[in-house]
Amino acid sequence: MKARKAARGIYSVIDPRNPWKLPRQDWGFPRYSYKVSGTEWKDLVARAKLGDADAEWRVGGMYDDGCKDKRGRILVRCNARLAREWYRRAAEHGSVSAQNTLGVILGGNYGVKRNTRAALLWLKRAFRGGDTSSAANNIAITYRESGDFREAVRWFKKAVRAGDDGDRIQLGIHSYWGKGVRTDHAEAVRYFRRAAKGKNISESERDDANFYLAIAYLEGKGVKKSLSMARKHLERANRDNDHLAAQRLLKQIDRGI
Repeated sequence: MKARKAARGIYSVIDPRNPWKLPRQDWGFPRYSYKVSGTEWKDLVARAKLGDADAEWRVGGMYDDGCKDKRGRILVRCNARLAREWYRRAAEHGSVSAQNTLGVILGGNYGVKRNTRAALLWLKRAFRGGDTSSAANNIAITYRESGDFREAVRWFKKAVRAGDDGDRIQLGIHSYWGKGVRTDHAEAVRYFRRAAKGKNISESERDDANFYLAIAYLEGKGVKKSLSMARKHLERANRDNDHLAAQRLLKQIDRGI
């Protein structure tokens, strides 16, 4: 009975079919963060129209996020269609950053019809062009979203070899739930631990590594079952009071679930 109650508690937070998807706070993305003068904008557009890949990439970014002049007046309004057009021009002219961004747009839900084949084409060009870590991560996610877990694991491993400690978490998730690889809880725990101690990792990813370690301690898979250790890792994950999944499990532990 206790095991079933624990499982219900955990899987009210994690969907075992998509265990990499956690409830998140919606921080949103800042708009109109670019600040340039009208003259600088005109010069940038002029260079972009001549086929300067870096200028094309920057113009795409300004249409994507919007741009204000140095007095705070809107200079360029957000326009996803124009942003995508300039990203494509920059990608075709060799901008690795644009190739990566275009691949992400085509492979996800960004207001355009998903085209996995085209997304992977651009992302792999970015990877070959030198954006090994970021592009490998995006390739892995694209494969995973299309249901090819084995290829996703292969590319997450490439991202880790390129220095992305955060993708150790993804490898741990795939090992823990047996997605594209044989289920191996002990291996998953090793991935989570290395990610939690990694250097090339964001603080939000470090929080996730601690969260998944807590799951292992709650279930007693790959480690000895320990409610105190689970709580410890959940508190680490929620140290800034912004990890919704950890908050929910902590509340359930406090209620004795």
